[in-house]
Amino acid sequence: MNMPIKFDTLEYVRNLIEAGIPADQAEAQAMALSQALAEATVTPSELVLLRTDMTARIEMLRADIYAKLEALGNGVNAKLEALGNGVNAKLEALGNGVNAKLEALEASFNAKLEALEASFNAKLEALEQRLKAYIDRKLTTVLWMVGISLSLHAVTIGMLVRILDRMP
Repeated sequence: MNMPIKFDTLEYVRNLIEAGIPADQAEAQAMALSQALAEATVTPSELVLLRTDMTARIEMLRADIYAKLEALGNGVNAKLEALGNGVNAKLEALGNGVNAKLEALEASFNAKLEALEASFNAKLEALEQRLKAYIDRKLTTVLWMVGISLSLHAVTIGMLVRILDRMP
């Protein structure tokens, strides 16, 4: 990679001599520096080649990075989908468990409610029977009292009629 650099060796030698360097040393340094600069430089065609090579490498790296990013994205998406499916399955199982418990609780509640209703109806019927028996006893007593009262009234009326018949 050689690219000529504008380097004035004569001017460089003069500057060194003016600085106090002997002429033969100044010339040797100028020649050495000129050769070093000539070897360390790059030609325009070498720069174009280097640029083309670097562009190709960058494009390969870019393609590799995009491929890796896409693979990583696909992996993340797959893991997210699996996680979502797992969460959905757990939620569905939890919902089924809650529904089963609610149904069991409802059945238990209905059974207890029916037992309570049956007990209430039995007690109500027993109370009704006792009330009927009580009313029947009281009614029988009242009917006897009315019967006796009517009989006494009949006797009283009969006596009054006799008394009235005897009256002139």
